[in-house]
Formats: sequence, structure tokens, C-alpha cells
Amino acid sequence: MTIQEHRLRIPALQEKVKEACEFVSRLARAAGMNDDAIHRYYLAIEEICTNIIEHGYSQADYADQQPVIDLVCRQYPDRLSVTILDDAIPFNPLERAEPNPTTALEEREGGGWGIFFVKKYMDRVTYQYAEQRNQLTLEKRIR
Repeated sequence: MTIQEHRLRIPALQEKVKEACEFVSRLARAAGMNDDAIHRYYLAIEEICTNIIEHGYSQADYADQQPVIDLVCRQYPDRLSVTILDDAIPFNPLERAEPNPTTALEEREGGGWGIFFVKKYMDRVTYQYAEQRNQLTLEKRIR
């Protein structure tokens, strides 16, 4: 089984998120994913990277260095796997209680909707904290 691996490192800046999204979109297209799957990957990468920048890195002091986000994409014959790595404080977004979509709009609490949709868009989402880094992996099968 041949596995192709591609990596991208971006500074953890909001204006660099689009670069990460386009990187994954190009790989998804090259892997043979349809437009809907590519769009879902784009939205998921945008959501996760934005959350890392706004919530993860905003809580720590990185005055001495520009924090980064790494993406490791692995193309298998049947799926594309994207691992997003960051150095923010450990945080597993999968442990957060899911919002209830049946709750009336005016009664809904903020937060949690992004990861809710990421889990709906992807076939598999996993988290681990290893080597002092958050590692969130998004997988989607190639149909």
C-alpha cells in the first residue's frame, strides 16, 4: 500500500488560514474527491485552524516566537487523512458536549457548533496529545 504524505507549516495568523484550506483542497482534488467532499474539507480545516488561533494561542504567551500550525496530509488508497498539530495548551475538542440542534435558536448557547459540523463533515475525527502537541486528525473516505 502506497501512502503519499504532504506537509505544510503556517504561522498561526488568521490571514494564513486560507493557505492551509487551499493546500488541503488541492490534495483532496488530486486524491479524487468530489467537489462536495473538497468543500467539506475546506470548511473543516478553516474551522479548526481558526479555533486554534483564536482560542488556543490567545491563552498563552508567545511573545518570543510566532506560533505555528502544522498540517500533515496522508493519502491512502481509500481515504485522505489530515492531522492538524499545534503547540497551544492541551485541549480535546471532542470532549466538549455537543450542542443540541433541536433547541430553539433563542435558547441555544454559543460555542461548540464548529466542531459539531466538523464531526458531521468527516468520516472520522480523532484527537491525541503527544510530543507536547495537540493533534487533531480528520479523515474522509475517497468515494
